[in-house]
Amino acid sequence: MNKKIFILPIALATGVFALVGCGNSGPNRSGGNELFVTVYDGGYGTAWIAQVAKDYEAKTGVKVNWNADQSIVDRMDSELENPASDIYMSHDIRWQEYAEAGQLEQLDDLYNSEVEGTGKTFKQRLCAGAEEVSRLDNGHYYKVCYTQGAGGLVYNMDMFEANNWEVPTTYDELVTLCQTIVDAKVPTDNLTTVVPIAWSGADREYYWDYIVFEWWAQLAGDAGINKYKAFLGDDGKYSTGYQVYNPTTNHKEFVQAYSKWHDLIVKNEKYSNSTPQSTKLVQASSIFASGGAAMIPYAQWAKYEIQNNTGISFDFDIAMMKTPKVSATAQDYNYNVGFGDSMIIPKNIPAASKELAKDFLRYLAGKEACKTFVDKARGAFLAFDYSIVDLGNLLQDTYINSIYQKLTTCKDFNLVSMNPVAYVNSSEVMPWIHNTYYYAKAFAAPKNTAYQATAVGNTIYSYAQGAWGDYVRLAGVHD
Repeated sequence: MNKKIFILPIALATGVFALVGCGNSGPNRSGGNELFVTVYDGGYGTAWIAQVAKDYEAKTGVKVNWNADQSIVDRMDSELENPASDIYMSHDIRWQEYAEAGQLEQLDDLYNSEVEGTGKTFKQRLCAGAEEVSRLDNGHYYKVCYTQGAGGLVYNMDMFEANNWEVPTTYDELVTLCQTIVDAKVPTDNLTTVVPIAWSGADREYYWDYIVFEWWAQLAGDAGINKYKAFLGDDGKYSTGYQVYNPTTNHKEFVQAYSKWHDLIVKNEKYSNSTPQSTKLVQASSIFASGGAAMIPYAQWAKYEIQNNTGISFDFDIAMMKTPKVSATAQDYNYNVGFGDSMIIPKNIPAASKELAKDFLRYLAGKEACKTFVDKARGAFLAFDYSIVDLGNLLQDTYINSIYQKLTTCKDFNLVSMNPVAYVNSSEVMPWIHNTYYYAKAFAAPKNTAYQATAVGNTIYSYAQGAWGDYVRLAGVHD
């Protein structure tokens, strides 16, 4: 493979040229006594950043001005031209492209500095896997992973206990449990009976990925997942990277994992809420929160988001189960949901602001902030090593404890690729390719063979073959 030739997207390239010779005209910074932070306003809420900002100010005297924003990703190109914040925390930040365009602050000094009260460097405080997905192939760091994560089936613990339902540990046990729930005909308040699983196909069908991806990892192992993440052909070339989608070899276990989902859900209509393909997340969440379903596929932000979005406070304990394994001897895996989320510092801010921003990120890696985040986000964890963090009575919360157990007792993996073909085409190059999911389509048309596993695998491979040349050209790489 030859050296990558980076081609900037037009909007980004325009922003880079605009930086030449221009000074910062962002917020009215006050000589090193104020910090400006923007966080994506998603499933973690804002209580955590409010508390961390307050604690940091009490410790350092530096005022943290924070802003929660759902549109930040759409504005990131222009934001980095003339930054309004010193730190941005969000999903879907194209940090590799911004770094290669010279728009992000290099963070090597942060990674090598010591985190107060831990006896460890910032690099040593990262959770497993975070370092390698924060470093470009030039050896330098330009981002910090925001959160580590867990996804899977969240279940109503009180309902399970009341009906003597065992938490399934294998796929076969999950199938049996779903049928047991259907047969039990447990009544609900609205004169229906409890369904095994409530899910949304209208706007969150990809929540099933958190379970299907773990079945994939159980079947393929580390070698299979890493082969996929490399996005290189069997000959080691960019140009043949589409071969990672070959359903008879490299992508075989992914297709098998989807087949297991199809067999469980599509072939058993009664295992789901009515018409899940058109059900929105808030509707599926309401079914679960009101006791109409025993389980719901979700991620670590479930406890905060379900209650916040539905307005229904849980009157029962919930937990996230380890994903039932494809076989009794399979490895327990945890897919790091949201591991690609980033915390970045713009290049085009004053030097004093950069140092404050690095110090704030260093503070986030400390024991106090790590605990605060879990507490206020109700079960989400920052992307740092929690083995030295005393979570104390937080682990009495059944949901927080279940996330902690999943993170600490399962083998973590992620699907973040450092191949430019993958990160430049991130919305296209994914396990499903072309950003096309099949969960809702398959449920809506259970007899349509196009949505069964073999056909889906072939469709994915065919599309990858046809589009790969464009992906490689957009990434600016050549063999």
